Amino acid sequence: MSSSSSTAFAGFPREGLEFLEGLATDNSRDYFDAHRSTYEAALLQPAKDFVVALGAVLRARVSPGLRAEPRINGSILRINRDIRFSSDKRPYKEHLDFWFWEGEGPSRERPGLFMRLRPATVTLGAGMHRFEPPALTAYRAAVDDDARGRALEDAIIDATGLRGVTVGGLANKRVPRGCAADHPRADLLRHGALYVSGDWNLPRAVTRPAFVGWAAERLERMAPVERWLSATLSAAE
Repeated sequence: MSSSSSTAFAGFPREGLEFLEGLATDNSRDYFDAHRSTYEAALLQPAKDFVVALGAVLRARVSPGLRAEPRINGSILRINRDIRFSSDKRPYKEHLDFWFWEGEGPSRERPGLFMRLRPATVTLGAGMHRFEPPALTAYRAAVDDDARGRALEDAIIDATGLRGVTVGGLANKRVPRGCAADHPRADLLRHGALYVSGDWNLPRAVTRPAFVGWAAERLERMAPVERWLSATLSAAE
């Protein structure tokens, strides 16, 4: 991957975080347009540099197949909200989302590692927020399988061993048709998605290059869930 449009990550400047604070107070196009240069220089450009730096670490520590694309609609999600079908007409998100995925195909249909940057807190996690039908079928078959199902339980234990990390994606009240209600992994069979995540106060390192290592350390602890999902989907393809 080329990083010609990036520079070495130096941290997220305070001005960029303050931009997000201001956006939470005045979520309007007028505010955004008046501060667009701050957004581009103190938030978007550092975000691109962060993707390059963190991506290199994650590919070395987690999987060489992880995708880290330093662009909007790549590993940096759009800050504009889709308000077409929403009663909430605020035009912008009040955070910046990052996504490092694994595998070919639409990135949001793949397992990955994610981060949500806010002015004072940060969310880190691993997994998938939605299973499309083929992924759901593969997931349920793997959970039902004794060896692969136990491997997922071990991955979740590893990930949630990091303080503050919880499991998400439970969607259904009952296990799928054909599965016993007393299945040893009944709770996991009820998932319509699977991810682990935690929230932290922003560390002082956020304004320095060391933020890459801080984030990578936590993502690596949660990565066993992403690795299990990636192996499961790959085996089913």
